[in-house]
Amino acid sequence: DCRLPIADCRLPIAVPIYAMKRLDRYVLSETLLPFLFGIGAFLAVLVGVELLYDMLRLVYQEGVPAGAALQIFLLALPGVVTLTFPMAIMFGSLMAMGRLSGDGELVAMRAGGVSLPRLGLSVIVFGFVVACIGFVVSETVVPWASHRSWEIKRDLFSTVAGERDLAIEIRDDGKRLQRWLYAEEFDTEEMTLRYPTVLDFTFGSRPHLLTAESGQWQGERWILRNVEYSIMMGDRSQVQSHHDELEWEVGRTAKDVEGIRKMPEDMSLAELQEQEIIARTQDREEWANRIRQHFHVRLALPWATVGLAMLGIGLGVQRQRSSRGIGMGVSLLVIFVYYVVLHTLTIMGERGVAHPALVAWLPNVLLYTAGLGFLLRSSR
Repeated sequence: DCRLPIADCRLPIAVPIYAMKRLDRYVLSETLLPFLFGIGAFLAVLVGVELLYDMLRLVYQEGVPAGAALQIFLLALPGVVTLTFPMAIMFGSLMAMGRLSGDGELVAMRAGGVSLPRLGLSVIVFGFVVACIGFVVSETVVPWASHRSWEIKRDLFSTVAGERDLAIEIRDDGKRLQRWLYAEEFDTEEMTLRYPTVLDFTFGSRPHLLTAESGQWQGERWILRNVEYSIMMGDRSQVQSHHDELEWEVGRTAKDVEGIRKMPEDMSLAELQEQEIIARTQDREEWANRIRQHFHVRLALPWATVGLAMLGIGLGVQRQRSSRGIGMGVSLLVIFVYYVVLHTLTIMGERGVAHPALVAWLPNVLLYTAGLGFLLRSSR
C-alpha cells in the first residue's frame, strides 16, 4: 500500500490500477489550488482594469445611481470569469507539474513506470471539464446577464440602439422629455447618421422639428446636413426653413449609445444564427460575415482550455520549481500570443479572406500541436 507523497515511497514496476486512481487524485489536487488561485488573480486584474473603471464612470460621470451601477458590474462578472478559465488552467497545470518535478516526485512516478502523458491525463480531463463548464456558462448565464445589463442601461439612458437604427429620449432631472431623436442608420465606426429626425421640446410651447439627409456625431452634438427645419406654432401652423448644414445639441455622446448597443459578443449562438439570417436577407454581407465569424469563435474558444492544459504540463515539467509570479507571467504570455493570433485571424475571417470555421479553429489546432509537442518532448 503505497502512501503519497510519491517521493517517499518505492513504486513497483507495474503500478496497480487502484494506485493510478490515487495518483490521479493526487495530481488533480495539486492542480486545483493553483487553478482557483489563478481564477482569483486574473479576475482581480480584469475587474480592476475594466469593470471597476466602468462602474465608477457610470456613477461619477454619467450620474447613474450606485445601485444600478452595481447591478451592471455584477452582471458583467460571469463573462469575465469565463475569460479567466483558459489562463487559470494553464497556470494550474504549469504550477502543479513544476512542483512535482522540483520535489523529485515526478522522477519517482516515472521510475515506477508512469509516463508523463498518463500522469497528465487527469489534468487534461480536468481541462476538458472546465471547457464544458465555460461553454455552458457562456451560452446560458452570460447572454442572460448581458441582456439584463442592456435593459438596465436602456432604462437609464432612454436609448434603443438596434443593429442599424437608433432612437434616443433625452429627459431633464424631473423626467420631462426634452428631445426625441431617431436615425434610420447609425454607423458606429464613422459616427454618421442617415435620415436623422430631431424633435426638440426645450423651446417652451413651440416644439422644433428637424429632418435631415445625414448627420455626423461630434461630442454631444449632431452636425446635420440638408436640413428641413420646422417650428410648431400655437395655432398649429408651421414656420419652415431649409439649411445646408446645422449644428444641434443632443446631450448624449456616441460612446454612451454604443455602450447600450447589443453587440455580437453579448449574443448566444442561437441569437447569432438568427441575426445572420436577417442580415443576409437584407443583403448586408459584411455584417453577416462578422456575425458568422463570431458564431464559430464562440464555438471554438472554450476548447482552447484543453490545449492550454497540455501546454502547461509540458512547460511545467521543464521549469522545475516555478514560482507563482513566473508561472503567472508564462501563462499571460501564452494567452497573449494565443489571442493575438485569434484576433488577427478573426479579422481575416470577417473580411471573407478565409472560411470562418477554419479561422476560428486554427488557433486551437496550433495550440494542441504545441501542447502535444511539448508533452512528448518532456516525456522522453
